[in-house]
Amino acid sequence: MSQKLVTKIAIVGAGPAGGAAAAALAQRGVGDVLLLDRGEPPRDKTCGSALSPATLGVLRGLGLRDEVERLGYPARSLLLTTPAGRSLHLHTRQGAIILPRRHFDELLVRRATSRGVGFTGSFRATELIRHGPRVRGVRGVHQGRPVEVAADVVLCADGGHSIFPADPRPEPAIVTVMGWWEEFPFEPHTLEMIFDRRLSPLYGWMFPETADRVNIGICVDRERLRRCGGNVRDLFAGFLHARFRDRLRNARQVGRLQGHPIAYTSIVRDLTTPGALRVGEAARLTSSATGEGIFQAVQSGIYAGHAAADVVQGVRGEEEAWQRYRAACRKRFTSGLVGGLVGGLAVRAAVRGGLLDAAAVIFGDPRLRRLATRVVGSGLTGTHLPPPEST
Repeated sequence: MSQKLVTKIAIVGAGPAGGAAAAALAQRGVGDVLLLDRGEPPRDKTCGSALSPATLGVLRGLGLRDEVERLGYPARSLLLTTPAGRSLHLHTRQGAIILPRRHFDELLVRRATSRGVGFTGSFRATELIRHGPRVRGVRGVHQGRPVEVAADVVLCADGGHSIFPADPRPEPAIVTVMGWWEEFPFEPHTLEMIFDRRLSPLYGWMFPETADRVNIGICVDRERLRRCGGNVRDLFAGFLHARFRDRLRNARQVGRLQGHPIAYTSIVRDLTTPGALRVGEAARLTSSATGEGIFQAVQSGIYAGHAAADVVQGVRGEEEAWQRYRAACRKRFTSGLVGGLVGGLAVRAAVRGGLLDAAAVIFGDPRLRRLATRVVGSGLTGTHLPPPEST
């Protein structure tokens, strides 16, 4: 027999989208919110863990920016390596913060639960509960037992393999794999991106997480991976040997490699159904250039939290609240996702055509270097970046 739970708002997924939605609901004073997740925090997630300036701005509204900056590792420059091995070093004062997802996601969950949001881990959601066309809750398995969670509103923040009604569009994907190393030599506060021909038109990276720990990974189009034989770990091993073998000689790997596919979009759509909202990567709100989507996840989570709060607090009806959610997401993300698509295509064309190598020479001019910082940053993150400051 299924265990039955009742709540006003159920949030499926405690990543950046679900955690931000829960924190926003707590800010609004909504009681009886239940956050559900497959894992138990803290848990590792496959992610470069870079929080962009746009993300940091949104976190300020949740009261978390200072804590993120205290816990994270600041990155103030990007060392970009071209397919021919040339280097382009870009600097900005508006840098990112590297905070591993095990800490970032837990921080969001802790903020929400400290203000009354309930949390249930080890919950594997299996399907939405429907009464006719309306979503009325979620079914799943908790510690081996079937569970039904009845809810007035369900927020689906459960990633690219969401239980939300299927998105009818074809699902393009980026495949990633990454690992962690200690005692790996690197330039402090500098991210590295390597446009290796084996990954073309995408790239590999090295992001420092602390003064003595880094994460290294690759991302590759799924279709290209199939053409290369389909084994992303073999591809990663070749990348590590070609690009980092000397620096890895005395480094120590921490834990196992992790990886997963990321769905993306450049058109914001299919976000709502009666009784439920799709949030973050579940809505494909990730950059088509790289699959980066923490900013989109956090911001859409906040929008979804406010929309759900409006409904359960009687501020406005569901139809209006859902329309406002769709409009907010389209207004905030469309230009960035389309800009990310255009910028990403430009970067990809530059990689294929050798222009990135030429740029490494041309951008010795400081003015062009600042422009490159803005263009490359926008193309790779799928967000509009403010003009870089002089360095």
